[in-house]
Amino acid sequence: MKIHFNYLNGFVLAALIFLGACKKEVTELPEKAKKQPLTEVQASYKKLLVEQTAGWYISYQPSDKVDPISVWMKFLETDSLTLLAGYPEFHIEQNEGSYSFGGQVTTEIVFSNNTLWKQLELAHNGAVKFKITLQEDGSFKLRRADGFDDKVFTLKKATSQDLAVLQGQVDVVLAKIEAERELQRQRLIAGFKVVTLGADEPGFYFKNFSAGSFSAYWSELDTIAKKVTLKWKEGVVEKQGTFEYSLIPKGIALKPALVSGNITIDNIIFKEYTDHAIEIESAGNAGAGSWGHKHIPAYPFQDAISGAPRANYSTADFFIRGELPRFLGYTLDDIDAYYSPALQVYREKLKQAFTATHDPSTLFRLQFYNYNMNANGTTAANVLNSLQILTKNAAGTNVFLPYYYTIQKRDANHVILTFNGGTSTASLPFKAAVEEFMEVLMPAEGLTIVPMRKTGTNQFLRLVSRKDSRIWVELLSTPTGIYFN
Repeated sequence: MKIHFNYLNGFVLAALIFLGACKKEVTELPEKAKKQPLTEVQASYKKLLVEQTAGWYISYQPSDKVDPISVWMKFLETDSLTLLAGYPEFHIEQNEGSYSFGGQVTTEIVFSNNTLWKQLELAHNGAVKFKITLQEDGSFKLRRADGFDDKVFTLKKATSQDLAVLQGQVDVVLAKIEAERELQRQRLIAGFKVVTLGADEPGFYFKNFSAGSFSAYWSELDTIAKKVTLKWKEGVVEKQGTFEYSLIPKGIALKPALVSGNITIDNIIFKEYTDHAIEIESAGNAGAGSWGHKHIPAYPFQDAISGAPRANYSTADFFIRGELPRFLGYTLDDIDAYYSPALQVYREKLKQAFTATHDPSTLFRLQFYNYNMNANGTTAANVLNSLQILTKNAAGTNVFLPYYYTIQKRDANHVILTFNGGTSTASLPFKAAVEEFMEVLMPAEGLTIVPMRKTGTNQFLRLVSRKDSRIWVELLSTPTGIYFN
C-alpha cells in the first residue's frame, strides 16, 4: 500500500511538535559563593575595631532592672582594651582589660574577666561573650552568645553626643561616690564621738541617757564589741537591755530597738560632743536629749526592798526620817572606801583645822544624825539634824562636835541640807572650817541619796553632790530593819 508523501510529512511534523513540547527546560544556576572562614571574619572585625582610634560606644542594659549603661571602648592591636563607663569602679578610664574572638559557627567577641563586662555578669546577670555582626553602616550588632535572650545592642563609632551622654553618667557616679564619702565621714565622726564618750572618765558619778521624757542609765559601753547596756524604769519596775549598735551617718542604729511603752529608739542621731556628753538631735520617736556623764541620776532609785514603814519609801525618806529610830550614818577610817578622791582633799584641810587643840590623827570621822529626837519627843527642830565631827580632844577622849542643818526633800532621792549656823560651845571654834567643808559636801543644789549595798544588818548609802558628783561620802547606817539594794 502506497503511503501518500504529503501525509507522511504531516505525520513527522506532528511528531516533532509533540516531542518538542515534552522536552523539559533546564535552568542553569550560578556557582554557589564560597563561605568566608571565621578566622578571616574575625581578623577583618579586629582590623575595623582597631582602626577606629576615637573608640566605640555602646549603650548596654544587662537586665530590665538596670538602666542602660554607656560604655566607651578602644580596641588595641595588642588585644588590650581601654574602657570607660557610667558605672562605679569603671567611671575612670581602665587600661587593664583585653578582648578576643571566638565562635564555631558565627564570630563571637569575648571580654576578659577584669573588665566591666565580668562585673555586670556577676552583679546583673550580664555577659562577657557576644555574637558580633558587621552592619552595612559600619556599626556592629552584639547579642549574647549563650542564647539567654534575643536583645541586640549596637556597637558604633563614638560621637561627641555619645561621649556627652557617657560623661553625664560618669558625673552621676562621681556625685554618688562623693555623697557616700560624706556619709562615711559622718559615720566615722559618730564613731569617734562614741569612742570618746567611752574613754572619757571625768569622775562624774552618774552616766545618763535621756531623750524627751525617756531616761536611762548606761551602765556599760563596749566600743570594741559595739554594745551598750541601759537601765530604765517602767512604772516602779526597772528594766535592763543590752543593745548592739552599728554606725550610721551622724549616729548609731540599735539592734534590737529599745522599746518602752510607746517609746521606740531604733537609731540615735548625734550633734556635738561637749561637757562630757554627746548632744542628741533625735532618738527614735523619743526626741532630743543627751548621752553622757552627769551629776544627777537619770531617774530616782527603787523603793526599799524590805522593812519600810509605808509604801513608796525611798532613800530620801530613810535618810531624813520622820519617825524613830533616828538616822545615824557614819564614816569609818578607810579613807578610800568612805571618801571620794575629790573629797579627800577637803577632808584633809578640815582635819588640819583641829590639830591645834585636838588629836584628829587617830580618829576623825563624819557622823550624820537626822531626826535625832530625844526619848520625850521634845527636841527642838533646829537641832534635830546635824553633821557631827567625831575626833579626840587633847586628853585623848572622844568628842562629838555638832553642826546643825535643815533638810528639804525634793524627790525620792534628792535632798537639800542647809547649815543653820547652830553649833555647841565646843564646836564653835571650828565653825568657819566646818561650814566651808559643808558648802563643798552639801551644796545648794542638794545631794542624791544613793543606795549602795546591804551587808548583814548594815545599810550603806552615799551622799553625792548634785553640783559636782565627784564629791561624795559613803555612810554606814545603824540597823533599822529597812534595806535597799
